[in-house]
Amino acid sequence: MSTGGFFSSDLFSLHNVVQNVQILYPKELLISALRGYFAKDSKYHYVKDAWGFPKTPDHTDLPLDAGENDDETTRIYIGNQQRYDVNFLPSVLVKHNSSSFVPVSINEEKECIQYGYRKFIDANNKEYNIQVPIGFIFAGMWDLSFSVEILAEGPQDRSTICEAVSILFQSIVRDELTRAGLFIKKVSTDGESSEQYQNDMIYKQTVTLECRGEYRRCVPVQNVIEAINLCVDFGNIDNNTPDPNLQIIYNFDLSDIIMTAEPL
Repeated sequence: MSTGGFFSSDLFSLHNVVQNVQILYPKELLISALRGYFAKDSKYHYVKDAWGFPKTPDHTDLPLDAGENDDETTRIYIGNQQRYDVNFLPSVLVKHNSSSFVPVSINEEKECIQYGYRKFIDANNKEYNIQVPIGFIFAGMWDLSFSVEILAEGPQDRSTICEAVSILFQSIVRDELTRAGLFIKKVSTDGESSEQYQNDMIYKQTVTLECRGEYRRCVPVQNVIEAINLCVDFGNIDNNTPDPNLQIIYNFDLSDIIMTAEPL
């Protein structure tokens, strides 16, 4: 599974957004899963062109079985909208319906800190891996709703594709999508419908996906911390009794004194 959509704006990088599963990314995940699924089929065989779009060439003089046993044309259109004014049938269109914020915690988990390791080399060339804070974590969730609209020339094709799409997201790629950050909570199918289109009928049905997404920001520590103050309590210096919590011990050898002594 791969996605071809990228958030082209600079706003995510400026505000340290490292993950946002809300509209663009989950839609690309669903389309990618559908394309990989139907690419293995022979009757509704999906084929992409050199630019990654559904391969919909001019069908003039093409045989009726073109695309079943070859890659001359795609036999199903899969995307988020039709590319041309004339509909390619059958087609599967993925659309975003709604999204709403779900609070994980009142402070968006802002007290969480992500730690990493930094290599430290002392004066004796000994290496240590010291655990240091990398960034502050802000996180939350989205309740999402997507519709997968099936358009076909006949009721048999509509029902077959609708069943195939439903079982795909209910069972086949459910775990894979969860690992990618999109959890499918519910898969439901709407009623059948049809409409007039160019002196013919288009048969429609919609599969609705109720999903759960998330967002995550990782603000680097160096962008927040300006200074670190070290405070040491020496106790009462007027008292002759030494503070047991404060002991400064310095050891030196006679050879060190000789090496650092100035000549007479």
